[in-house]
Amino acid sequence: MQTCNNSFSLDEEYFINVLTEISNNPNLVARKSEGGNVYRARKRSPKLMAKIEESYFQDESGKIYFKAENDRIKKVIEKNALGLFYHRYKKRANIKEFNCTGFYPFENKETRPAEIYMLTYSENFRIKKWNHIQANMFSYIIVRDWMRNNKLTMIFHIHNTVWCVIEIPYPKSKNSNLKRSTNNNQLRMF
Repeated sequence: MQTCNNSFSLDEEYFINVLTEISNNPNLVARKSEGGNVYRARKRSPKLMAKIEESYFQDESGKIYFKAENDRIKKVIEKNALGLFYHRYKKRANIKEFNCTGFYPFENKETRPAEIYMLTYSENFRIKKWNHIQANMFSYIIVRDWMRNNKLTMIFHIHNTVWCVIEIPYPKSKNSNLKRSTNNNQLRMF
């Protein structure tokens, strides 16, 4: 029996449970219905069900919110970003080079920061091309982030419910041993 990925699969199970709680997407909502994979997971694990129920809280004005476990969410997002990185560049990278900086649900209430939203548009205010893994379920885009000195940022969305934002490394090329000047990011001549 393999044990090296057990905790990660628990995080992934938690992640899909969180998505079903914050989404109105019919595909996700159906997973909570009898026979759906989220329904079965909660039936199998009362601890998971209790954790999801305890994540709801009410503020002073009476609004109800859902508070997810950010560390668990980040692990799953970074793992997905690593897979998408390989899908895009056909190059391996170290997961430690990936840093999830945002998880923005937007289906019920817009939470995406304007500066992140702007990264998905060109200078001419045209939307940049997204890579669609599965229509209306999973898409991603990799952009140069002007707020981080043109470092790469990946944005992906899941089930038209959340945007995940991750700082990613540049893919290493065969010529990656060329040194860059520290002054102006140009290649050294000598």
